[in-house]
Amino acid sequence: MNRSKRAGLRIPVDFDVKCRVSGSTVFMGKAVNMSTGGIFVETVEPIEDEARLGLEFLLPETLNSIKVQGKSVWSRPSCIEDKYWQGTGIRFENLGEPYLSLIREYALAKLYDDNFVRQEGIVQVLSDVRNLPPSYRLKAYNILIKKGG
Repeated sequence: MNRSKRAGLRIPVDFDVKCRVSGSTVFMGKAVNMSTGGIFVETVEPIEDEARLGLEFLLPETLNSIKVQGKSVWSRPSCIEDKYWQGTGIRFENLGEPYLSLIREYALAKLYDDNFVRQEGIVQVLSDVRNLPPSYRLKAYNILIKKGG
């Protein structure tokens, strides 16, 4: 079994993201999934690979606004209900505290959701958890153990 290279749990999300490309063009996108390493955003307009972005979003169910820099690392076109959208994977750059902890805590809370664990698959979830820093790894294992008991 290959070990995941993810630095944290990738979780499904659904919230708006304000994107600023190279300090000028501002537009809104829809976040689809996220980890402490980056975020996948669907947009109407394509984002060039390697583009530098400023991102701003509100973590759902919290009052925490996240402002972070990122870089477009890959993109794909998509079609949803006859609407064409551009999807872009954005790697966070220099994600520091307190944003790093806020995203980790938000992701760990998803471990309480049986549907999330089932859809991701326990093998992938455990692979992602192994790559967390020790204190978060222990927290994640405790959540999963209590769920199983």
